[in-house]
Amino acid sequence: MLAAASIALGASAQLKVVESGQVQVGYHISMGDRPVINPLSTTATIPGGTLTPGELIESSLSPDSLATFRIIGPSSMQSGGKIAFGGMGYTYIAEDKYSYSTNRGFGSLILGAKGGLSYYCGDTKIFSHNITKTQTDGSKIPVTFTVPVSTPQVLTSSDSRLKTDIEPLENMSELLADIAPVSYRLIGTTLDESNEGGSANGMMRSTAQSNGQHQYGFLAQDVREVYPDLVYEDEDGMLSIDYTGFIPLLVDAVQGLREKVREQEQTIEALKNGTKEGGSTPDGSVVASLSQNRPNPFRTSTVVSCVLPDDVSSAFLCVYDLNGNQKLRNNITERGNVDITIEGNTLTAGMYIYTLIADGVEIDSKRMILTD
Repeated sequence: MLAAASIALGASAQLKVVESGQVQVGYHISMGDRPVINPLSTTATIPGGTLTPGELIESSLSPDSLATFRIIGPSSMQSGGKIAFGGMGYTYIAEDKYSYSTNRGFGSLILGAKGGLSYYCGDTKIFSHNITKTQTDGSKIPVTFTVPVSTPQVLTSSDSRLKTDIEPLENMSELLADIAPVSYRLIGTTLDESNEGGSANGMMRSTAQSNGQHQYGFLAQDVREVYPDLVYEDEDGMLSIDYTGFIPLLVDAVQGLREKVREQEQTIEALKNGTKEGGSTPDGSVVASLSQNRPNPFRTSTVVSCVLPDDVSSAFLCVYDLNGNQKLRNNITERGNVDITIEGNTLTAGMYIYTLIADGVEIDSKRMILTD
């Protein structure tokens, strides 16, 4: 019986034990049985060397000597091996059959599952991704982890070429004041082994696990009242927060507070010097000053107001980019309360610094934003 089985296996060439003791499954063509040709128009890198365009090789490509079990496929360089589970083959592990022929590397692994992906350790679901369900807004369910995830770095796609309807943020500090930061502990893992029919063999579902430590964050219900775009709801009605989305909101709030502090410092300094609001001293004399442009941000035009005493011999307003390059210069001939209009078509969209200089002295500098 063993001899018959070995003869049958040898004839079909679908399962073979090679001389090294390695078991091979698949459409078997060893490197010595058929020449391998580099189909590319460029040199291809292969294990143990390279192949020039059109080069034939007989036996330089040897199987991994450390592998006990090898799945080979019918595609270029025996790529495309696949293991399927179940009669329909909707769940499988495979090698990208184009990995070699397009010179993208040595084999790309494919995990295929029509319903999604789950990873369990014991009875605990560590992470899962269900592609058959959507969130309440119609978007796909994200990958869900039930344990803390550690990584040295997380990158988020943020190229301006991938974005549209770009608008600058403004007055974020006022909205953030409506969200209360809280401390909390997560509720422990819940396993639900029942399905809609009450069967004990239903799907096992787990929530985020608790390690007993205090954590800090926001309540998604509170955030949704102020920033609904930062809150996501899954098919079970559970809410999640995009904490990364808070970063630009916090930066804008800090920038706004910084501007207010700067204005307050200027007011305090003016009071120390015996001046009063309005750019004049108690005796009525005018003091040079610069105001914030309005509106800010702007698209078409904006107005910058300043005050210049009558005894100023020369004054001008300069606009600089953030690299310090001068973009505009407006000579000011009027005195007293002066309004200078800056047209948006004279600059490209971006952030700029404008400065008032009187008699060779910098009076003040402020920031303005031009949107497209």
